[in-house]
Amino acid sequence: MLLQMSGWNAISRLFEVMIPIGICVVLPIIIIALVMRNQRHEVDKKTEVMLKAVENGATLDPAFFQQTSCCKKRTVKDKLMGWLLAACITTGLGVMTALVMAYAFSLNGVPQKDPEDALFFIFPAILIGVGIAFFIVRAVGKRTWAKELAALNAKTPSAE
Repeated sequence: MLLQMSGWNAISRLFEVMIPIGICVVLPIIIIALVMRNQRHEVDKKTEVMLKAVENGATLDPAFFQQTSCCKKRTVKDKLMGWLLAACITTGLGVMTALVMAYAFSLNGVPQKDPEDALFFIFPAILIGVGIAFFIVRAVGKRTWAKELAALNAKTPSAE
C-alpha cells in the first residue's frame, strides 16, 4: 500500500507511523539507558575512590558505599497530601471537561445517537470517578495512620 501512494502522501503516512513509535518505544528506551548509564557511572566513581583508598591504606567510611537516593523518604503526611492533590486535580479536570463539553454541546446542539459520542461523556466521568477514589483513599489513609500523624505533629513545632 505504501508503494502505491504518491510521493508526499507516502512520506506523510510514514511520519504518521514513525512519530508515535518514536515517542512510545524509542523515548522510554533512551530514558532508561541514560538512567542506567548514570547509575553505572556512580558505581565506577565509588569503585575508583575505594581502590585509591585501599592503595593508600586509608580507612573507609561504610556510609560512603550506601545507596544514595535521589528522593527523600516521604512521610505519612506527605503521602496523604499527595493523594489530596491528585484527588483535587483529577476531580477538577473531570468537572472542567464536563463543563466545556456541556457548553460545546449547547452551542452545537445535542449530539446524535452515535457510539463515538458516548466516548465524550465517559472521559469526564472516569476523571471524576478517579478523583473521588483518591478522596476516599486519603480519608481511609488518614483514619488508618492517625497515630503516625499524631506522632508526626507532636514532633514538629507549631507555627503559631
